[in-house]
Amino acid sequence: MKTFKQTIFSFFILLIVGCGSSGGIDPHLSLEEQQEITNVNLVGKWKIRKSNIDFADKNGSVQNDCSIDAIEFFEDRSYILTVSTAESPDDIISKIYRGKYDLEFIVTNNEPSLNKIVLMDADYLSGTSFPTIGSVATIDEINLTNEEVSFRIELGQSTEDFCTTGITISLEGDKEEKLAPDAAEDSNHIKIQNEWRLIEITASLEGASTVNETNQDICFIFEEEYYDRCYDFETNSFSEDCQQAVTTTLLISGYGTYLFTYFDALDNIVSTDNGDWIWRTDTTLPFTSFMVMDAEDESFEDADTTINVISITETSMILEELHMDMDEDGNSINVRLRYTFQLASLPYQNAGCEFNF
Repeated sequence: MKTFKQTIFSFFILLIVGCGSSGGIDPHLSLEEQQEITNVNLVGKWKIRKSNIDFADKNGSVQNDCSIDAIEFFEDRSYILTVSTAESPDDIISKIYRGKYDLEFIVTNNEPSLNKIVLMDADYLSGTSFPTIGSVATIDEINLTNEEVSFRIELGQSTEDFCTTGITISLEGDKEEKLAPDAAEDSNHIKIQNEWRLIEITASLEGASTVNETNQDICFIFEEEYYDRCYDFETNSFSEDCQQAVTTTLLISGYGTYLFTYFDALDNIVSTDNGDWIWRTDTTLPFTSFMVMDAEDESFEDADTTINVISITETSMILEELHMDMDEDGNSINVRLRYTFQLASLPYQNAGCEFNF
């Protein structure tokens, strides 16, 4: 049964890196004003143009061929970095890193310009001393416009679990178009752009002879995620030291990406799922239904998954998915899944799941 959990939990966030330079900026503006303009240009979803790069170690053997796919920068100085590696032409594995970014400006001939961007881990706090290198990545030689970007990037030690580090790569990219740029400030389009924590799932089953509504056990989501991530089919056992997720958040951006992030009991990220989303335009009211697709889908029509917005406030959101399924007797039934979220930054209590693996 393909549910919103499976689709939206594959929800993502493609991204790409952008930055600012003194080009196109009034040199008579103050440093603070130029920083503000640069952030306006930088914020958004940048998709990196495809580049095949082979990394080799000192002995000449090929290591992880890790590609930078996208980077998305947010106004609150957070980012999402998407990288991938190909074990074979038909087996591409993606990984997402998220955290905080910081900017370094330099002044040459009284003209400030963006010199470097560092991508840091989620616990990074900006201080008086700018980091020499980013724990996730260091970006320099930045040329940025509202539509294109070019830069150099070197991945940091926090990506050693997936990529070869210590190699500088020159890349180019394009900025994705912003969804509904003219949407009103009080519209669902603006309200939905946030990070939300899933706190409840309700299922309604509507068949020929039965209508039943029940609270789904949210723990099932974490059980399924743990099984997919931690079970080793070769040994028929679960991997050692594979931490159980106990909560998940959904990040929705204004550039058509969504990202589910799973956290363990210590609030460490254990996995992510991402994809694309777009508003339906055939609804009576605007911004009330949207379509989603994950990386395995070729189009929104191929995914054929619509999510209805039941309500959104500053602190809560309710979404609903409807799809067809079969009951135990082979009869067609409608499955209506309702997902309740709260703002991710609010205090929360884990579901208290007990897992028996």
